Amino acid sequence: AYAAGINSDKEIVLTKSYGPEARGSACRSELITDDVMISYPVVSKPDFLLALSQMACTQYTKDLAEDGVLLVDSDLVKDIPENAKTVYRLPITKIAEESTDKALCANMVALGAIAVLSKCADEDAVYDAMLKTLPAKIQEVNKVAFAAGAKAAKALLN
Repeated sequence: AYAAGINSDKEIVLTKSYGPEARGSACRSELITDDVMISYPVVSKPDFLLALSQMACTQYTKDLAEDGVLLVDSDLVKDIPENAKTVYRLPITKIAEESTDKALCANMVALGAIAVLSKCADEDAVYDAMLKTLPAKIQEVNKVAFAAGAKAAKALLN
């Protein structure tokens, strides 16, 4: 959201739903970006969807736009719904563990991959936004995780 809104000068709407699900079940966060004012702040057909669990994939992919992109953690999501036409599979958690020794960094690996695979904001803008929003004491490990995710996504495109 920061990268698209502040760094790329787009209109943005960010909504999050982290109820009791945040302890390992499906959570949902939606980001809408546009060059013009956004008149309806709810995503009905996402263009890009990240699923880090089978439950999230199953639950949220049904709304994916016909030409939408699905990014999944390939070690955790095995069953891809038929309506998902463009699917990128990356072992996101494994990449986090291998690059940082911390599975908790999977979110930053995913962010690096999203920066490469989505059209939301330029990779450099996303990286800059990440650094501006993280405390200094955790920036180094997150830089490594972000770079590992971006590298893995670029390898998928080649």
